[in-house]
Amino acid sequence: MKKFLVTALSVISIASWADPAPVADLSRAGGGATQTPKYASTADRIAALERIVEARANAQVAMQQQVSALLDEVSELRGVTEMHSYKLEEILQQQRNIYQEIDRRLGQGANTAASAVTPSSTSSTTSAPSQEPIGNPAALINTASDSTESADNSGVEISSSPSENESYESAVNLVLKDRNYDAAIPAFENFVRSYPDSSYAPNSYYWLGQLFFTKNELLKAKAQFERVVAQYPQSGKAADSLAKLGQLAEREGDVAAAKQFYQLLVSKYPQSKPAKAAKTKLESL
Repeated sequence: MKKFLVTALSVISIASWADPAPVADLSRAGGGATQTPKYASTADRIAALERIVEARANAQVAMQQQVSALLDEVSELRGVTEMHSYKLEEILQQQRNIYQEIDRRLGQGANTAASAVTPSSTSSTTSAPSQEPIGNPAALINTASDSTESADNSGVEISSSPSENESYESAVNLVLKDRNYDAAIPAFENFVRSYPDSSYAPNSYYWLGQLFFTKNELLKAKAQFERVVAQYPQSGKAADSLAKLGQLAEREGDVAAAKQFYQLLVSKYPQSKPAKAAKTKLESL
């Protein structure tokens, strides 16, 4: 009996401690305070305590689940961010590669301050897009030799015109970036028509030759390559143009003309990369 009384007193003590404090309801008339209703029995108090503990446990479990879900979302977002960063870096690297390729292929005209043309060739570039091919390798070789001798003291400074640079870069991007060859041809033709004395002119004519060659318009391609050789013998594209003329002659079955072009290439530009390939060609022809 004594043991039962001690246990009962302990439970009552715990229930009394856990029971919320009375709350005053000041909104009632007279300002009297009402207390929360008392439990009918100790069993009711214990049941209430169990409900409170269970509710808190459920709330804690729900909170843990929410935290876990948020951590999963953060992890997923971190993965997406890293993937986007990687793709962005890939895009930036591709752009850098494109502009490095532009500089490698076409920077020769922008970096060679000593590139030269004859006075007669300067005036003839205005109507350059309509020029017909020479068609005679011997005549082209003689023209190239004469141009080389007369070009020694005729220098053309690089233009600092922003519009000229933008126009040229726009035409180049149509080839290297957009692969829009049909639009690139009139873009380069408009460029050499608008800036006939530009230091980018040799590169522009060379690109026109390449574009016409790609479209299998071989006569037009030959005209552009011949113009580079005859009018801009000191440009970085003269050797490449001679190599293209040799290839065109081979394609037409004119082995003798091809040999003449390759021999001129080896003779005039012995240190160039196209000259090394031309030597191999001469051995096989």
